[in-house]
Amino acid sequence: MTNREQRAAYLPPRAAKARKLILRSQLGLPWLLAATLVASVILLAGVLLLARGGRPGSPWVRVSPLAAFPTGTVAEVPQRGSRVVVVDRRDGDLRAFAGPAAACPVAADGGGFTRPCTRQSWDADGTPRTPHTPPLTRVPTRLASGDLYVDPAAAG
Repeated sequence: MTNREQRAAYLPPRAAKARKLILRSQLGLPWLLAATLVASVILLAGVLLLARGGRPGSPWVRVSPLAAFPTGTVAEVPQRGSRVVVVDRRDGDLRAFAGPAAACPVAADGGGFTRPCTRQSWDADGTPRTPHTPPLTRVPTRLASGDLYVDPAAAG
């Protein structure tokens, strides 16, 4: 047996320029199974991505369709527990804040916010203007398929 016959693959001198590797034996069943497994994982990942429709996963929480918040308004949406999300669409911007729930909703007050029934008010960045008022914490927003999502975990 010559040295060339013992190798499973080699690069002949004429093929060196094109970098063609010459296989001298079949790859076998393990290679076929490995390639099939990798293709299946890629297919499954694609199906899962399409099934979600671009909606973000955890920790993002769907608030409501963006159309429910007209431009130039402030709206409050209840969340789980005793929390609310305040959506501010003034100044052509979209901002969301997390805060405590109360008997009446948060409303616009100049450039900031107010809750008249509890006599609480906040600056435009959520900083309290009145004593004994918990802050409104700004939370990240994301739009997907026409819906507004927030990340309440970022509020702490």
